[in-house]
Amino acid sequence: MSAGWTEAPWRTRLLRRLRMPAALVAPLGHFSPRWRELHDDLAHWAGVRAQADRAEWRRLTSSYSVLVYHRFAGELKPGQERIDIAPRRYYRQLRFLRLLGFRPLPLDELLAFHRGERNALPRRRFAITVDDAMADAVEPLLRTAHLAPQLFVPTAELGGSAHWIDGEPVAEWDDVRALAEAGVAIGSHTRHHRRLTRLGAAEREIELLGSLTELRERVPGAAAVIAYPNGDHDEAVCAATEGAGYEAAFTTEKGRNDAATDRFRLRRVSVHGSDGSLAVLWKVLTGEALPGWWPRRSR
Repeated sequence: MSAGWTEAPWRTRLLRRLRMPAALVAPLGHFSPRWRELHDDLAHWAGVRAQADRAEWRRLTSSYSVLVYHRFAGELKPGQERIDIAPRRYYRQLRFLRLLGFRPLPLDELLAFHRGERNALPRRRFAITVDDAMADAVEPLLRTAHLAPQLFVPTAELGGSAHWIDGEPVAEWDDVRALAEAGVAIGSHTRHHRRLTRLGAAEREIELLGSLTELRERVPGAAAVIAYPNGDHDEAVCAATEGAGYEAAFTTEKGRNDAATDRFRLRRVSVHGSDGSLAVLWKVLTGEALPGWWPRRSR
């Protein structure tokens, strides 16, 4: 049985919300294990709903999505189509979400929810994250700082060229400080943007603890939060991250997050260069990639 509300795909969560009786799908369990699993899931959550009080139910079912961006050049160079978005498209996406009543989730509220200091979150909440601290991200983040975005910084690479993205320019420390002063939450992306599962314990500690130390020295208000480079993590990486003093960590695993989600395995969904406003709405609502039937054209 799923550990948390958001472990299941969006269709199953929708059926739970609609209070679909498990008995309706019971006969179909003879034909497929998937129907049996759905029956068991619906029966389980109906039982949980019956036993929980209102506050407990709200905490169990409260969840949010996290969007992740990278570049904001809009150049769509070959090989960068999935990580580069034009700033005007980014602004349009956020305006559309706000028109529909969606509101950004600040990092301090996100952490308070996972610590149990907040019982639940209002509906239609989503977080904005940006990885890599590319130079072209500075202006878009400054313009949307009031929407509580989070920037994850590879501290030893600032002011240089991104070896992981075709040598594109990385922001300077002055840029990062200006973003922090404007209200952007600053977190770690390790020191050198290296895949942590490929490192030994000593190197991993340098990447994790070293980055957090540098952030605190250069940006005193930086958050003890990290986005794993390339989303790369395993049990040892998560344990080392917690041991280095971080409070939470973001992966690139897709899905929404709820109170039961591991704080060191928070899920995110990537925004691609061709994603229009409707595509981003889908990703915020479901935490999932676009389905196969979605038109593959610029919107």
